Amino acid sequence: MSDAEITMLLRQLLEDILSLFPKAGLATLVIFVTLLFVKLLNKAINWLVRTSRLEDYVKRAVPEGTRIPVNSLIIFLADAGVIATSTAIVVRIFVPEYTQAYRDLIAYIYRVGSVVVLSMLTFVIIDALVKSMRLERKTERFFTMLSLLLITLLLIDLAALSSEIKLALAIGIAIGIGLLIGVFSLWAFFGEQIDLLLRTLRSKEIAESRDRDLPVSSED
Repeated sequence: MSDAEITMLLRQLLEDILSLFPKAGLATLVIFVTLLFVKLLNKAINWLVRTSRLEDYVKRAVPEGTRIPVNSLIIFLADAGVIATSTAIVVRIFVPEYTQAYRDLIAYIYRVGSVVVLSMLTFVIIDALVKSMRLERKTERFFTMLSLLLITLLLIDLAALSSEIKLALAIGIAIGIGLLIGVFSLWAFFGEQIDLLLRTLRSKEIAESRDRDLPVSSED
């Protein structure tokens, strides 16, 4: 490589680096404005929840309350939307619009956001349902396991895996969901009968073991 080519390459590299400075500055400004807006938004949401007494209405519907406070849940959802929007703006700054890479990045950002929001809402709804209906601990565990399996399916779709691996994992989790629902249905509808049958068999085994342990009387 000649000196002229090296000089041209260095000049091109320097021009590319210098062209990134305005974009980096604009992206930094977007991030700063986003953080400031999120802080103000959180204060506004806390004030609105406190003024409207939304927590009191939730406690009336769910006497024991939820594990995640209502204001924290609303703040999380609002912040997730703002952060997703600002991330899309930053991507737009560095990646030209109307390109395949831009569309793929934006779609991936909102897919991740939707999975996070759905996961949070699922656990909150399950917690409220269990506490309001006073379900058994086993039923709560069933709903939690079912939710985790469904969320895992969504995460598999986001993972950078081949289509064959995704298909195999999805089929395995689908089979697990089916077995989980089947076992829970069996326990829910026939739990008492199964428990009674097991107790009867256990009592018979105990009686038979006692009969075997008794000394046999010998006749003279």
